Amino acid sequence: MKRNTGCGCGSKSHSHKECPPMQACDTAKTHDHFCTAAVTTTAGGTTEVIQIIGDVTVNTNVEADICLPSSAHDIKNIRKNLYLTQCKAIPVPPATGSGEVTSANLYIEGYVHKNIQYSEGCDGHVRDYSVNVPFKCFQLVTGLRPIFFRGFSQKSSQVQEIREIAEDGMGSDRCSFGSRHFEFFNEPVECRLLNHTINEFEFPHSFDRWGNFEKLTEKLTINFTVRLTQLQRT
Repeated sequence: MKRNTGCGCGSKSHSHKECPPMQACDTAKTHDHFCTAAVTTTAGGTTEVIQIIGDVTVNTNVEADICLPSSAHDIKNIRKNLYLTQCKAIPVPPATGSGEVTSANLYIEGYVHKNIQYSEGCDGHVRDYSVNVPFKCFQLVTGLRPIFFRGFSQKSSQVQEIREIAEDGMGSDRCSFGSRHFEFFNEPVECRLLNHTINEFEFPHSFDRWGNFEKLTEKLTINFTVRLTQLQRT
C-alpha cells in the first residue's frame, strides 16, 4: 500500500480550491471493443432550463474577538461586506423512498470582511485595519419546489455479488465471481447570494491608563438570502 503523501488537512500552501483530477493509474489490457446503442425517449418536455427551487433566508449569530494593530481611542467607521465561500444544498429524499424531493440540507460557510477606521488619540492619526470574521452554519430546508433526483448509486461489489457454486457443490467457486453496480448522475442544486443584512454590537476592552483599547468583542446577527436553482427538463 502506498504511503499517503497528499496535502493533508489544513495545509494552506498546497490547498486546492477546486476538485483536482484523479491521479493517473495503470491501464488494464482489454480484449474486445464493441458496443450497441439505442435511442429512448422519456415523458416530459424537450428542453432543459434552470428552475428556481426556492429563495432561502438564513439567520446566524457570530461572536468574534478582534485585536487591533495599535491602541484605539475611538472607532470612526466600520464597513462590512459578506462573502460566501461555500453554499452546498444536498437533496433529502423522502423517508418512504418515493415521492417528490422538496427538502435539502444546506451547508454554508463564509466571512464578513470588515474595514475598521479608528483614531489613536484625541489628536492622533486615523488608522485603517481590515479583518475577516468567518462563520459557518447548516440547516435542513423544507418546502422547496420539487428537486429532480434520479436516485442513489451502488458502486460496491460487496452488496450485489454474483457467485457460482464450486464443482464439489459444497460452497462458492472462489475463481469465478461477478457483481452488479450502477451510478445515477444527479444535477446539482446551485446556490447564489441575493442580499444580506448585518446587525452588530461592538464591545471594546483591554483599556490602558489613557482610556485607549486594543481589543473588540463583537456580536453579529447575519441575515442573508440565497437562491437555489437546478437544471431541469421541461
